[in-house]
Order: sequence, then C-alpha cells, then structure tokens
Amino acid sequence: MESVCDCCQGLKEFCPKTASSTHFMKRLLILLLASAIMLSGCSQVEDKKVKVVTMSPRDMVEQLKLGEIDAFVAWEPFVSEAVVKGYGKIITTSADIWPNHPCCVVATAEKDDRAVVTAIVWAHVKATRFINDPENREKVLQYAMEFTGKSKEVVEEALTRIKFIEYPDEGEFVKYYENLKKGGYLKKDVGELGYKSEDEFLRDFLYRDVYDYVVSKLAENESWIPEKVNRSVRMGYLTADLHQLAFYVAMKEGYYDQVGLKVEAKEFANGVVEMEGFKNGEIDAGYLGGAPATLKRVNDDVRISIIAGANSEGSAIVARSASSIEELAGKKVAIPGFGTVQDFLLRMAAEKAGLEITT
Repeated sequence: MESVCDCCQGLKEFCPKTASSTHFMKRLLILLLASAIMLSGCSQVEDKKVKVVTMSPRDMVEQLKLGEIDAFVAWEPFVSEAVVKGYGKIITTSADIWPNHPCCVVATAEKDDRAVVTAIVWAHVKATRFINDPENREKVLQYAMEFTGKSKEVVEEALTRIKFIEYPDEGEFVKYYENLKKGGYLKKDVGELGYKSEDEFLRDFLYRDVYDYVVSKLAENESWIPEKVNRSVRMGYLTADLHQLAFYVAMKEGYYDQVGLKVEAKEFANGVVEMEGFKNGEIDAGYLGGAPATLKRVNDDVRISIIAGANSEGSAIVARSASSIEELAGKKVAIPGFGTVQDFLLRMAAEKAGLEITT
C-alpha cells in the first residue's frame, strides 16, 4: 500500500498536470474526494480497534465514573459496585463468554506437609458448602459485606454471578494454560522447571490428592474433622475480593480453629504481589487468582501447588454507554493485567465481534 489507501490510487490518473485555475480547482476537488475516501477507509480500520489499559479493579470503578475509560473487565464486587452506583451497565458476563472458566484458587508452598494441607482444604470445603447452602443466605450476605466493605445491595447483586467451588475444573484450567502458551505469556518451558512433560507439571501444579481425600471422608461422615494440627499458618488473600469469601467464612465460622490452625492473615493488593509473597517466604498458603499463580509458577519458578478452587466465573464487562461488545470499537477498556483471565475474556469477546485489541 502506498501513501494513500489502495482505494484512492485510481483517482490519480484524473489529476491534471496543468496549472490553470480551472484545472487547479478540479485537482483540489479530486484530492479532497480522495482524502475523504482515504480517511473513511482508514477510520473504518481504526474503528475496529479496542484500546486496552491496565489498572486495579478498585480504580476501574472510579475511572469509569470520571469517563477516563469507556469500559472495564473485572471481578466482583467491583462489577456490581459500578452497576449499583449507576456508573455503567453490564454488557456481557464471563459466564456468557467462557462458561465455567477458572478464576481464584487456594495454593500452598508446602504441599508435602499433608496434615496442614488437609486442615486447610477441609476448612475451605466446609466454608464453601456453608456459602452454597441457601439456609445461610443472610449470614453469607453479612460476611460478604464485612469482607469487602461494600453495601448489601452491591454484594447481593455480586453473589448472583459467582460460582463458589471446591476445586477448579481441570479441563478448563488446562485450556487457560494452553491460552497462556499460545499468547506468549509463558516464558519458560516446563523442562526448565525440572519436569519431564507438561502432564507431569500439571499433576504437580493442580494437586488434588488431598482434596479427593477430604471429600471422600466427608462423604462417609459429614461430621468428620481431621486431627488437629496445632500449627500457625500465614495465609494470603486479596483485598475485598468477593471470590475469596470462603477464606473469611472459614475464619468467622471457626473452621480453622476446629482443625487447630492458627491463621495469620496477610492482605495483598493483587495476585502478582501475593506470588511475590510466596517467592519471598512471607506466606505458606493463600487465596489468589489462577492467572498470576500460573504465570509466576512458570516464569519465576515460584514453587506452589493449587490445592483447592475458590470460584469460577464471577467477572463481567461493564460499559459506561456501550450496549454491546461491537460498540466498544474505538473505545478504551481497562483490564486488571495482561495474561489475566479477564484479559482473555475480553480478547475472546472481541474476536467474536470482529474487533482487534491494541495497547
């Protein structure tokens, strides 16, 4: 393609070579027409692009209110906060884009300490079942308000979009892992991490042996409680992340106490920072996003294993004025970070709508 759009090239032969005023006017009109066609064609290309920026979900809500961004992709309760406050509306949920997609998980750097891992997993399973029991609805709403600092209206709205789970869907998690590879986000091969194959790596990373044991024991006797470990555990979690409500419920309902775990809660701004906490030996276990867990496990060889799942789905695309993905063309959209599940959700939705992601 030359200096003007291909569609304008044919007009060049009509441009006269003389300098008379009549010819000059004709040339000017033709050039104006060519410019209009060129700008129209090029603007059509630009209008198919979505500009992506990164920021924390907390900042997304404020930036949407101010009109600094046109839309964002985030997890709860920030989606519902923006909606309830009237800053934007949901144009599609993560369940619509990628049903049953993985999100937050429970990880540990000490998977070989089976007694402690069993205690953590048991407390998580009990808390998750408490959340999912309709009889506990009002108590769950109260815990959600306390944990996030959001209003009842916000958390009530948010809880309708979150699936609280006990272990991630491994097939969907592997799909996410493959997407990370395809997108060039994984900088190391599993061989560099000491594994003979990806299957071996994934078996170690998605470590469900203890979960299966706990579930089988509870199936035999729902009142079963593991032997008390009488240990202290430094547990990480993310600020006001409603996906990790099971952690708060486990503390409030005394499940950690029942298995002899003295939990020292350590709050982190996001999963990347929490993974640095694992790397620096600041925490023993934690709730965090599956995205940073996977990225830092591979790229930085932060040796953790996923021992339980916290939730699937629970994210959405919120827009200030757009009513569809197609209307995000030419707009600025915020995501929590590149390589996050929310990043992939936006890319999947954009691709289906014929849009291109740019930075």
